Amino acid sequence: MINFLLSLQQAINRFINSILSLIKVLFLSDFSLKTTKATNSRCGILGNGPSLKVTLEQDIEFLNKLELIAVNLFSTTKEYTQLRPKNYLLLDWSFMNPDHWHGRTGLRGIVENTTWDLNLFVPTKMLKSAYFRSELAQNPHIKPIPFNYTIVSGYTKLTHWLFKKGLGMPQCQNVLVAALFYSLNMGFKEIYLFGADHSWHEMIKLDEDNNLVVSDTHFYGQKDYDIAVRETSYMSQQLFSLHKAFYGYEVLAKYARSIGVKVYNASAKSYVDVFEKVKVKDLKKKV
Repeated sequence: MINFLLSLQQAINRFINSILSLIKVLFLSDFSLKTTKATNSRCGILGNGPSLKVTLEQDIEFLNKLELIAVNLFSTTKEYTQLRPKNYLLLDWSFMNPDHWHGRTGLRGIVENTTWDLNLFVPTKMLKSAYFRSELAQNPHIKPIPFNYTIVSGYTKLTHWLFKKGLGMPQCQNVLVAALFYSLNMGFKEIYLFGADHSWHEMIKLDEDNNLVVSDTHFYGQKDYDIAVRETSYMSQQLFSLHKAFYGYEVLAKYARSIGVKVYNASAKSYVDVFEKVKVKDLKKKV
């Protein structure tokens, strides 16, 4: 009886989520947007986890053979101008804010350091920012390409159809999920993840005053910060955020299989377990 009631509840939730998703798509998504198509059969997505440093030190030659997608603050590193990624994706709204460190430093890095043609994938909302548009206008090499960040869920066939049309996306708690989603729709046959450590749980701790402290660690540095607002900073909330990040990969793993795309986790260290784990030294023989 309990199992029946749970199944019934899940069925009702899927139905409601499907209806809500269709409503959101109808009112929030731009039906005219088109997905940029790949020019290579293989793609590499550069996450900013600490393990990316290992890949950059040992496997630059392999990365140069892939069509690359960079994210967030990669533009502030020396490797950005060495690898010259063809694609870049931003998701965090802070890039629209000139007073925020991401907006001030990350966006300026893209504008000032890009001397080649770059596809910059951003949510439609981001291009509505006058500050963001004015920054990009300073560099003619940058081509902003909007996408619909409309979160959808519900029936698998429905969500996959919305995914393919670019009308909806899974929740992207982490920018790598968004980059993976977009790359799946670009037409790549194989996609490799690098720097997808996702080891945040190792960095969460309580100080002597019972405050949550998080070490924000990337391959380009580390910063400790307090999560000061107690009403929204309980451990349960932090762990729930991690759940949402990992669940996004589960959704995309199913989507990738449905469209026949192979996704490999080539990160030197990673807690993402839904994709086949591979080592770059073995991949060098294939490319």
